[in-house]
Amino acid sequence: MQNEPSKNRSKNKSLSSKLGIKSRKDKKGPGSSTETIQRIQLLLKEAPDIPLAMGKKITTAEKKKFFKKNKYPDLNRLRIDLNTLTDQGKIDTHSRQKVRSDIKAYPNVPDLHIINAIYTFQDIPRIADKKQISIIMQNRVNQNQLVQLQRAIEEMVRAFYQGGISVFNINWFVKIYVEYLMVYKRRLTFEYDGIAQRKNSEMSTLANKIRLKQMEILELLKINDKLGAITKLSRRLNGTTYLSDSFMPMEIKKAAHAVHKGELSKVINEDRSSGKIIFVLMTLLFLMAKIPLLQTVLESLLEIIPDESRSIMLRKKMVYTIVRMTQFELAMASGDKNRARNASNHLYKYCKETIGLHLKGTIINEQCEVDAYLKIIWMIKASNGLFERSSYRKLVKEAYEYTKLMIGETNQLKGTSRDIVVDLAVRYSYQLDTIMEEYGWTGENESQSWQNRDE
Repeated sequence: MQNEPSKNRSKNKSLSSKLGIKSRKDKKGPGSSTETIQRIQLLLKEAPDIPLAMGKKITTAEKKKFFKKNKYPDLNRLRIDLNTLTDQGKIDTHSRQKVRSDIKAYPNVPDLHIINAIYTFQDIPRIADKKQISIIMQNRVNQNQLVQLQRAIEEMVRAFYQGGISVFNINWFVKIYVEYLMVYKRRLTFEYDGIAQRKNSEMSTLANKIRLKQMEILELLKINDKLGAITKLSRRLNGTTYLSDSFMPMEIKKAAHAVHKGELSKVINEDRSSGKIIFVLMTLLFLMAKIPLLQTVLESLLEIIPDESRSIMLRKKMVYTIVRMTQFELAMASGDKNRARNASNHLYKYCKETIGLHLKGTIINEQCEVDAYLKIIWMIKASNGLFERSSYRKLVKEAYEYTKLMIGETNQLKGTSRDIVVDLAVRYSYQLDTIMEEYGWTGENESQSWQNRDE
């Protein structure tokens, strides 16, 4: 009888060791303040809010292999198997083993790495009923999930950088990326709950950093709001090479050149026309621009697209603008005013440069020609509270001038396109009115109408 308590203690100790859990009073063990600080600092450092945050730097030797497309006969079969398994929830050991063995024979086929990463994602253990296990065990599962998700995302990012950009691949990446953000957010919540009530200043500082990082992750999760366009596009492209095949550099360059010459229907590669190649690619780039992790991949793709066509050049600038918008939104979510102010200035200067070099004094005939105007108005109203009063008033009045351009005769867009831009400009003008009233800049000698703000 005397041995039983010691056996139980031994079992408990073994379980605690397995879970990595010790008394918080043990200043040298996993529950110590030092270990907690190191663990949280590492977690914060791994946040997916910068390019290649979870990937290795691409070496010069690897860059020589970018976009090299080895002949591999079974990609379509593997994609079909993958989709079938996903729909039916089954596990096909043969398909997984084939992919993992063929990667060794075809290391430069990016789509193989994408499919391998998707299998890694599907193999991640998930909790069917969270009520059946403790919060500590849930966190241990989340830690394991995070490692696996990082592995899958890193492999996909490197495959993109080596030429694996397709609608099919980006769709899968976003699914994995969103789950990663959600698991990462749960890890942040667990760590925050563990230190939020501690009274020392170091823990309070860490708790605040976690809280602000949670706000940034919530901002990144808004990518869900942007998925409608690519989901709709995938349905339209189902059964075509536009959905499955990656975009190769020479194909992109030839398509851009044909668009510049007005040959939108010119066949570039098998059944793929120039106009559709550029349209599908730009749709993907607009989505990718909202994902900081893909910024380096994005820039490498944009460098491939020639600026022969003014329309394509302005659409490329739209992508760069979205990247800067995302940086600004994350900076605002972080609560760091200096960082937000710098990001705001960065976005403002980029839009002003686009307007000054390419749009000022021209008639608006395409939607890509209104983007810089609308983004700069959005930035100015979103920057409320960042700038000194007199400087901000000048910005607000500048924004009013741009709303006039969007509503006036300069805007020669047709039909629904014009209606959408005008409605948005009017809505922005009302929001600017509210800001003017907030600062007390509307008096007896100033009209409430945005149309008369010319002083």
